[in-house]
Amino acid sequence: MSSPTRTDPTMPRQVRAAQLLLLGLALAGLVVILALSDSLTSYGLGDLMAPWILIWVCALLALKYGGSARGGVRITTIVVMVFVVLPSFSKALGAAGPAEFVDAALRIVLGLPVIVLLFLPETTAWFDRAK
Repeated sequence: MSSPTRTDPTMPRQVRAAQLLLLGLALAGLVVILALSDSLTSYGLGDLMAPWILIWVCALLALKYGGSARGGVRITTIVVMVFVVLPSFSKALGAAGPAEFVDAALRIVLGLPVIVLLFLPETTAWFDRAK
């Protein structure tokens, strides 16, 4: 199996996987918010939506992975996902009910692979390619 070169126009599997995970996570966030919004106050809804807004930003960044995205988009996605995943651990451990646990666990289970995938050499080479 050959590794992508700087002139290879096809997106590596690792980048595509990160992109699909982010888009799937964004969709899961919509489902979670719609499922839990009926039983929450406006403050509770804001608390629920805060990490998902960051994920939606990352999903928007992921839409640019195949085109003009460079290393700054990759680093921005990594940093934002770290700010989503780390607090999700404390939310999962301190969850008052199963809905809160599933909410935080989704961000952890789908967010950690994104961070790992964006650190791989093939991914770095893709974002460092020539224009």
